[in-house]
Amino acid sequence: MRLGMVAPAGPGVEDLAARAEELGSDSFWLYDTPMAHGDPFVFLSLCAAATIRIKLGIGVTSPSLRAGELHGRAAGPVRRPFCRLPRG
Repeated sequence: MRLGMVAPAGPGVEDLAARAEELGSDSFWLYDTPMAHGDPFVFLSLCAAATIRIKLGIGVTSPSLRAGELHGRAAGPVRRPFCRLPRG
């Protein structure tokens, strides 16, 4: 069984990601609600800097929140092997 954790993007979320990794979680996801919690791509980069092996991602992203080009630009600098941005 795989174990994942989801959290709202915000200050200190990188500490939650690091703790989830320490506890053996396989993945850590952020909500994409920028109006309520801030830009999840910014906070996801902080999580990547604070962790080593855990898979990181955005739970569900809405195309209406930002242009497709911004999704691509936000994910472009990701250096982790696990990354997919399906659009539909």
